[in-house]
Amino acid sequence: MESSRDLSADVIFEILSRVSMETLGRCRLVSKGCNKLSYESAFMRLYCERTRTISGYFVQSLHRSNYSSTFASINNTNTTSMPSLDFMPERVKIEASTNQGILVCVNQTYSRIPRYYVCKPCTKQWRLIPNPKTKYFTERVAMLVLRVNPLHYKIVRLSQPKISHKKARFYRCEIFDSNSWAWKRLDEINLPPNDECLSSKPAVSTGGILHWLTRGKNVLAFNVDKENWTLFSLPKSVYQNHNYFGIELVEHEGRLALVCMEKDDCMNLWVLTNINAKVWEKRQTMGIEALKRNGRVSLPHWFYTADIGLILGYEEVMFYKFNNDNINTVKLNKNIDFRWIFPFRSDLEPINLKGGQIHELSRSVQAIRTIQVSYKSIGEHLDRFLSWTQRAAFIFFLLIILFTLLFYVLHLSPSCLLFFLLYYFMF
Repeated sequence: MESSRDLSADVIFEILSRVSMETLGRCRLVSKGCNKLSYESAFMRLYCERTRTISGYFVQSLHRSNYSSTFASINNTNTTSMPSLDFMPERVKIEASTNQGILVCVNQTYSRIPRYYVCKPCTKQWRLIPNPKTKYFTERVAMLVLRVNPLHYKIVRLSQPKISHKKARFYRCEIFDSNSWAWKRLDEINLPPNDECLSSKPAVSTGGILHWLTRGKNVLAFNVDKENWTLFSLPKSVYQNHNYFGIELVEHEGRLALVCMEKDDCMNLWVLTNINAKVWEKRQTMGIEALKRNGRVSLPHWFYTADIGLILGYEEVMFYKFNNDNINTVKLNKNIDFRWIFPFRSDLEPINLKGGQIHELSRSVQAIRTIQVSYKSIGEHLDRFLSWTQRAAFIFFLLIILFTLLFYVLHLSPSCLLFFLLYYFMF
């Protein structure tokens, strides 16, 4: 019996390591065993090799008002195939990323009206999208792919006025839908004073929901499909524990998770096990001996696999394996002011970035038909109007000629002629 279980696990491993990213995502949803297996380090390494999947992180840096990005990966070591943004039509900064290989970027020219792009770096495809209302200052941008084939995605933009006079700060929320190819304004997101500031880290996406950590140790969750939001708290033992001096919101094995650093240099991992009831469960405590020896005691910004965390250093990023304290380092540029990390996973297949093209075409045809009907209706009214005016003018001139002849024969004055004309048309 045990050998059959091992055989079936090996078969599942072999099958899953050869499927597409979309199929792998579906398998994760229907089977807990497949989900756990797919987040193992050995599986991810083999999966990237067999399916030619690019998996890693875009590390965006800011130096002297200029943004640049470097791709960091532990499995894709061929630097010539590393994705970059050199193919874009102008210098851009990354606003959001997805695990389907699509980025949202904005130009760096600092013009009053920005230009927003969606792009797939691994296939060097890009497309300009309509601008949102840019009256308010952009605070956060996030993106979520709802369907891969045909492509359907939404972009969420949170903005604020530079000065708010309300007691509770609010975020203006706009959402871009690739099917309609247009922005739509939603209701404002009003937060209590303690939660008015969101983490500068990119949103954590799990189960179709975008998550941001607030200053008040709560989580702002935005459901992209339903287009609504909720605010819920962290575990009570976390926000009431003064021994924690660092908290990061992460994704772990497909679930929303929380990593907390204690003063004794150990990390606790909490996982949101019940989304509806907002139940947190403490999964494990992880040692960081190798990090302490290297003098790099820091929280992981993301989890690459179930046991490998990405830790940001001053001049490098480190892939730290908690099970055996193994560290893989990727060097970065020096003299950088700030850095942001965007998780990225992509295949090499070209994609139609305008997922709503069919819908857009049907709307265009309908609009043309409406214009044609409108022009036809206007033409008919114009013809009727001209016919009526032509007849009225003809009758009017006949009456003038008739009255002129009549008054000429009777030898009446022009004033009498004018009087009779006015009398005729008024009565």
